[in-house]
Amino acid sequence: MKFAKVLEQTLIEEDIPEEWVEAAIQYKSLKKCITKVVNELRFLGLEQNDLKLLLQDPSKSQVIEMDQHEAEATNPIIAEYTLTKQAGSDDHTDPNDIKPMLKITLDYSNENFSDDHIYQLGLQLKNRIEKLLNEDEDETHDIHEIEEQKDDELKVVSPHSSKHGSPPLSPEQKPTVPIDEVLDDDVLDPNVRKNEIYILLNSDTKFFRMLNDELENLDKLKTSEESKLTTEVQNIASVITTLTDLKGWLKNSDMYKWRELFKIYLDSEVYFRYNETSNSASERNSEQIKKNLSQFMANVEKSGILTTFKNKKSMYAYNQFLQMNFHLLKILQFQSINSEAFRKILKKFDKQTSLGVSARYPKLVSNDHIFIKGSSLAQSICFIMQSSILTLIPQIDDYTCPICTSVAFKPIKLQCGHLFCVRCLVKLKQQDKKNCPICRNQNAVVKADGTNLDEELMQLMKRHFPIEVKEKMKERNLEKYNEMKGKGDHSKGEKCEIV
Repeated sequence: MKFAKVLEQTLIEEDIPEEWVEAAIQYKSLKKCITKVVNELRFLGLEQNDLKLLLQDPSKSQVIEMDQHEAEATNPIIAEYTLTKQAGSDDHTDPNDIKPMLKITLDYSNENFSDDHIYQLGLQLKNRIEKLLNEDEDETHDIHEIEEQKDDELKVVSPHSSKHGSPPLSPEQKPTVPIDEVLDDDVLDPNVRKNEIYILLNSDTKFFRMLNDELENLDKLKTSEESKLTTEVQNIASVITTLTDLKGWLKNSDMYKWRELFKIYLDSEVYFRYNETSNSASERNSEQIKKNLSQFMANVEKSGILTTFKNKKSMYAYNQFLQMNFHLLKILQFQSINSEAFRKILKKFDKQTSLGVSARYPKLVSNDHIFIKGSSLAQSICFIMQSSILTLIPQIDDYTCPICTSVAFKPIKLQCGHLFCVRCLVKLKQQDKKNCPICRNQNAVVKADGTNLDEELMQLMKRHFPIEVKEKMKERNLEKYNEMKGKGDHSKGEKCEIV
């Protein structure tokens, strides 16, 4: 299936909003524009295969043969296609406008060809350009501007009676002169050893202007939808904060239910592999995200969490959370298909014209468009989601003691940053362990004292893990009791082990 049809079908099947569709890459219109570029080049006598042989290859610093049967490494006529940004010096010039230019060089100093041979090539070129500029107004043959430069002196060339009209000239440009006068006197004069003719086609200018406008629309849409998603995340965070508040104690709070729900969400790795949200290379594609979201919903349903919510508003908040995720998925799907359209339309431009813009154009405009260079929307929203929602209810795995694997209540933070419960640290000291058992930091255990108690973290554990803290205190008290009775490590209540 052709990509234009795939694009159209995807926008329909994924139920993309109408205002988004209007902002999408207009692939069919751009294809028509490419056809006009091809027609203009063909009218100049520059077919696709001719351009392949005529264009300079900047990556290899060599000229590709104009004649497939020539063995020489150079040509008397060389074409070069350039893309430059407009200066934006006046109110009528968009600084993001791209000015494409086809430069054709006629070099009489080339010793591999006779002046007469070069003259004949120049004559053919002159006749094509002259015929083109004096044609009646026709959108297919609409050359916008031609400049001619001989030995570093620039002139703007125009037809002696063209209906195309003269383009606005920049201050440094000379007044226009008739095409037949310039080409007869200069391009065909062997005494002028090097002539350059700059051709500004109309259709490729329209193509890049149209493409730039569509990228700007996508920029605006991305910014707008990111703002909406951020608001949605903040609203959900506000609701969940209320639902997990422990002022009414556990009997009225859904904190543990939401913790379990968020653990399932994190384990589903919907948008990124676990703990790799800063790495764009680990970002899931839209199909994988859709699959992961469905799996998350199935796992939540299977867990039975939804039927055990104590507050009816929790179900509402869960639905809002799902809706926000599907909103983000839809944006990513839209962004993905447009990125593909952007890549393919430039590839098609190159395929049909051989002008080689697919690598150069994105680099030239990337700083102007967040759609191309901006951070991934999934990265941005996942970061906001993680900092605004997921951190509201910490996961127990992030606050466990690595020795006893239960909550690290009365947390002692060693100089190396590793965290242990006070009971395990006391045992380390009793066993004359000096270094951190995790990273082997020298004397980290020996130097630990009461000042290493992280009181702020201890209050957080009391607030977010009341059941685990209560169980930990019970185990510690039982262990102390058994030690006092002489049962020591053989006690049924033994929990802390040094390994």
